[in-house]
Amino acid sequence: MLQPIAHTTIDRYQFPRQKVHCDNRPFSSELLLGLLDMVYSVSSPFTGYLMISGEDCSLFFLFFFNSAPYAAGRYADSKPVSYSIQELGSHLVRSAKESMSISLCETDPVLLKSMLLFLQEEPAVKAPASMLDFEHIIQQIGKAGSNAMIALCRNKKINFFFFRNGKSALVHYADLAFERPAGMHLDEEMLHYAFQPGDKVQAFIYRDMITTMAEDSKLLDKDSLYNLLTIGYPKNRRRGGSEASPMPAGIHKNRRSGDAKRSSMTVTEGIEALIESIRQKPKLPSLILSVESGSLQGERFTVTLPCIIGRKGCDLILDDMRISRQHAKLRIIEDKLEIEDLGSTNGTKVNGEAVTRKRLVPHDLISIGPINLKISPL
Repeated sequence: MLQPIAHTTIDRYQFPRQKVHCDNRPFSSELLLGLLDMVYSVSSPFTGYLMISGEDCSLFFLFFFNSAPYAAGRYADSKPVSYSIQELGSHLVRSAKESMSISLCETDPVLLKSMLLFLQEEPAVKAPASMLDFEHIIQQIGKAGSNAMIALCRNKKINFFFFRNGKSALVHYADLAFERPAGMHLDEEMLHYAFQPGDKVQAFIYRDMITTMAEDSKLLDKDSLYNLLTIGYPKNRRRGGSEASPMPAGIHKNRRSGDAKRSSMTVTEGIEALIESIRQKPKLPSLILSVESGSLQGERFTVTLPCIIGRKGCDLILDDMRISRQHAKLRIIEDKLEIEDLGSTNGTKVNGEAVTRKRLVPHDLISIGPINLKISPL
């Protein structure tokens, strides 16, 4: 078995890792083949990810579930991108291999699912942790009673907090320098991490755990996957039309088509209680609010509609005494975006005009107290 080597200090984002089989070694076709041999070993089904680091600090991921390729993704310039496995192979073929490194990490299904969600889906809320009312968010997750995930990023280290049936259940840290407080509940620990002194923490809130299987995953066995990653196309297909390994509960193929189905699975001992079937939910509309002026100038917030904006106990918190506790509400009415002032003390303006209720279009400027927000569609 390949042994881990010391982790190289690199200026790129870091994700949680569990059992590391190969750590940031120079890319070669021989090493790739050896790692795929490990993944496809019949002695122990492999769940985890292959990570390839590019010369521009980009990270490329190939995810496996039960020793079968499942999905791919890319993270670069603070932006996650969902890839097909074919797209990943095409990129690798075009890249300068001598500048790339490769890692192989085995994970439990919860961490695999969290990473897939982070790379595939837009969060319901994306904002600096200092601007969020976490107690309110945790209460909302609890009331919904569903599975959810909160990702906290500090100093380019991305940490995942998993909620099962509305209750905090598990945390995976990439920030290994953080000393976990003894005897602290996970909710309290998350707040402790989010508001510790030092670098600003960015928060990503996901209100479900539904992820997507790559369209081309079931066509690939070990040989065809190796060919795809080294020459750009698979020479061989899975023989006999055999079916791909079953999907993790709650991970759906073609979920946007509305006909996805859940399938059963066997998972690592001690993890099965954390994974359950999740009902497919429609994706809620989202938009981006960019702060154009005021104390938060330059910040960008991704919000899911409907969204209440205010100083406390809201979906988006703007901490200024000139802003009411619940100041204004963004929502969709008859397929149109609308803002409504919620009886605030200092009022709400759109493009400089005081409004009680008004329909909005992209690039409108909303003034809430001293803070100006510009609307951008996702």
